[in-house]
Amino acid sequence: MISYHSLEGGKSDRVMSIDVHPDVTDGVVVFGTVGGGGSGEIRLWSIAPGEEAPRFRSALAKGHEGSVNCARWAPDGSRLASAGDRGTVCLWRGGSDASWWCDLDKKQERARCDHLNHADDIYDVAWSPCGKWLLTGAIDGSATIWDTCTRRPVKVLRDHAHYIQGVCWDPCGNYVATASSDRSLKVYDLPPKWHASKKALKTSTVRWWTDPNELPPKKGKKASLPDEPKVKAANRSALFASETAHASFFRRLCASADGTLLIAPGAASKDDKATGAVTLHRAQLERGPVSFLPSPDGSATACRACPALIEGRTSSLVAVCAHDAVAVYDVAKNTPCAVAQGLHYAALTDAAWAADASLLIVASADGYLSFIRFEAGDLGETCVAPERVPPPAGLDDMRRRPPPPKADDEVVLLGVTPAPATPGGEAPPASPAGSAKKKKRIAPTLLSPPTPVKSPQKGAAPAPADAAADAPPAKKKKRIAPTLLSTVP
Repeated sequence: MISYHSLEGGKSDRVMSIDVHPDVTDGVVVFGTVGGGGSGEIRLWSIAPGEEAPRFRSALAKGHEGSVNCARWAPDGSRLASAGDRGTVCLWRGGSDASWWCDLDKKQERARCDHLNHADDIYDVAWSPCGKWLLTGAIDGSATIWDTCTRRPVKVLRDHAHYIQGVCWDPCGNYVATASSDRSLKVYDLPPKWHASKKALKTSTVRWWTDPNELPPKKGKKASLPDEPKVKAANRSALFASETAHASFFRRLCASADGTLLIAPGAASKDDKATGAVTLHRAQLERGPVSFLPSPDGSATACRACPALIEGRTSSLVAVCAHDAVAVYDVAKNTPCAVAQGLHYAALTDAAWAADASLLIVASADGYLSFIRFEAGDLGETCVAPERVPPPAGLDDMRRRPPPPKADDEVVLLGVTPAPATPGGEAPPASPAGSAKKKKRIAPTLLSPPTPVKSPQKGAAPAPADAAADAPPAKKKKRIAPTLLSTVP
């Protein structure tokens, strides 16, 4: 356990979010910690396998004026999105490549910040698998999908009646989900070319516990006969806990590594005697939760799925953060694989996995981070990273450069200085005569008839013989004969 944020007087600052860089090829895990005490900084640290204490890299400041509530790395690790109070979203990037964060502590690289302006405070953000789009959830009840290249909103979703406390993007890119304090979860389908369509996204709402035997009849089914006794429908139980039972700023939901399941925190059991998280099958939302994951201490604020697929298990793993405990579940079961309790003096706010599932970092509002390490074989035989979704064809990339011109392209350069001479003082050799392209002569096209040549006036100098020969022949005027209209007697 290590403290990273300090205020005046030796007091610790809150850590509201944490995320781990997706690239671990160099054996270094980089994570960003976000202070929530009004500091408005994102701090980058790195830790190598086998080391106890991480190394401080840099602090990204002067981007936020208020508290920072969430920070997430892009899937390729080239950018970092941070969001917080006053509706500010910062897109941090470097000028070189995806590893720009490595040179921040050496003063060889400088982070660049692009802003997205939201109307109100933002609690959570989520990247699309291709890294083109960014989903934000605000306390005004709206979720916005941004184009990070043009920095403009593409879709604004206004279906919630209260704060949006968690957002999620499917790892396969098929849907997005939002969780709100109005005790509902909404799932939006993303059909092909959804970003270019003006139609509203198809929405599914999850609000109640639903038993498969209590499903409503499908449309078009015949009604019951008058003689048949009518069965009174059972009272439905709310799926998510109220604000009084869920005393937390966040309801950070996530999707499993394969995208088939949604894991949402802040849920109440069907008998309303326990709280925790629920798993929902994407293709069967109307059937209600697949399983209930009870919380170790009676609350659940954030869920983070393991990015690696565990070989030998039927499904992926997920870490559920409670008030004072974190539990690692197999989403196919309702019993935890590992539980860690009594780690912090304040409530847990977020958790993040290393890309190879060897490390789980938990953040707390007391300003401390806890590191939970897993040895080989603790979570499964081997950990296999899922395939990354490639960027869609035709989408621009902020780091993409224009291709160089081909050798046979005719490029006209204006105001370019000629190439310097060779080191020996001689001019560069000329290209062979046969290699140069011969310009094609274009014949002029007559747009108006030629103007007739007037005869020279009296006393004027005669026109030159060459001009007279080249001039077109003058048109001879036709003489009109007079017509007698009346006779005089």
